[in-house]
Amino acid sequence: MNSFINYILESGLSLGALALIYYVFLRNETFFKANRLFLLFAVVFSSLLPLLRFKVLGSSGAGNALLASAGTTNLLETITVSSSGFSNSLVNWISTSQLFVYAYVLGATVVSLIVLVRLAQLAFVIKNGQLVTKSGINYVYIDENSSPYSFLNYLFVSRNLENQPGWEKMLAHESEHIRQGHTVDILILELISIFQWFNPFFWLLRRVIKENHEYMADRAVLNQGVAVNHYKAILVTQFIGNQFSIANNFNSSLIKSRLKMMTKIKSSNQAKWRYLLGVLMACALVLVFACENKDENFSENQTTEQGIQLKSANGEQPLILIDGEMADRDAMDKLDPQNILSVSVLKDASAELYVEKYGELAKNGVIDITLKSGALDSKNTAVNEVVVVGYGGHIAGAEDPNVFNIVEEMPEFPGGELEMRKFIAQHVKYPVIAQDNGIQGKVYVTFVVEKDGSVGRIKIARGVDPSLDAEAMRVVNEMPNWTPGKQRGVNVAVAYTVPIDFVLQ
Repeated sequence: MNSFINYILESGLSLGALALIYYVFLRNETFFKANRLFLLFAVVFSSLLPLLRFKVLGSSGAGNALLASAGTTNLLETITVSSSGFSNSLVNWISTSQLFVYAYVLGATVVSLIVLVRLAQLAFVIKNGQLVTKSGINYVYIDENSSPYSFLNYLFVSRNLENQPGWEKMLAHESEHIRQGHTVDILILELISIFQWFNPFFWLLRRVIKENHEYMADRAVLNQGVAVNHYKAILVTQFIGNQFSIANNFNSSLIKSRLKMMTKIKSSNQAKWRYLLGVLMACALVLVFACENKDENFSENQTTEQGIQLKSANGEQPLILIDGEMADRDAMDKLDPQNILSVSVLKDASAELYVEKYGELAKNGVIDITLKSGALDSKNTAVNEVVVVGYGGHIAGAEDPNVFNIVEEMPEFPGGELEMRKFIAQHVKYPVIAQDNGIQGKVYVTFVVEKDGSVGRIKIARGVDPSLDAEAMRVVNEMPNWTPGKQRGVNVAVAYTVPIDFVLQ
């Protein structure tokens, strides 16, 4: 759902920004070919932008990534439970969200059918018309009265066209649409309309692209030596008849703007700098929507050429153990991450055994590094795993180094996270005793999705009241089996934390 909303917002904002550039700076310029490229770029770029993701360099390093992930599990979105026993707001949100998805799919389906019907109509006209090929153009003569229109290499002509004044110029106009390949633009727009049907900026740009096509064809006809006033008269007096929006028509709906553009003085080449504004806007949109910091996507199987660099949370030096032997910071920094089998970061309760053994040296936490067998001689092995245990608060499964926070294939609740939230919202019950005593608050429940997909090791990371804590644990315990997480193709246990917010109405 978040991806769907992101797509709508990012594509909409991108189209809006680039449409603004065109309307303010470019629409009244006579650089028709350049405008054609800019408009097509705007539509295609904005449709693809939400799908693009680029990694940018940040303050990366194995140690910093470890520190960033220390003490965290996969924190799910908060689920709000009202005193009526279930989360009305959540269920309504889920229903509304599903409604948006259904509406989007329905709209895309309808637009797809419309496009197919238009193509079928053109195919029917071609099949039933009289086909004559002249100068590389397929003329399709039809019985109905309509102005000429073109599609790909086909030019559709009414049998009565020759009775109309200026019919040669009409055909010359449509021939230019064919020669300049405007149908390709139209087909691209029709395809994108299936995915962008909801976006008003798309339909706005679609219209101006067709408008620009008319400008280009008009200029080409006038460049053939046709008198401007004579051509204007043809535009004003033409008849229209039936038209296909998927085809290029001798269009009268844009006559006013076309007449104005015919007599407009050609733009100075100095005005071409305005296209740089579009380029700068596109770059800004990529930076805002498509660039991600590498550190944000750190996972256990990532490596770095730098040495490991870590600091404890309070800035003090933690105890460093390498294969059970005490080591200093320099020794750790010189380690090649490719030679590391595992790293455990421990503090507070998880580090008690180390405090008993090493005393004050372990009071600021422990970094326990285990190297691979023969690591000092090996240069080509990769980091197997990084296990962060109990840094800060208590974490479900923290005592087990085989419990992961991030894996290559994360576990999945049947139907996805949205269904998991819906499951909890529908099954949790606000304890009556807590309602009677005015008790409310957010309970953080940690649990582990085991290798077989079952939910276990359920604990309260931060509680509010025994009644609320017990109810939160109960509903988590009732969850069905998940699809287990995998690391390098092997099922592994993964820890999660879900906040359940009990709110009195």
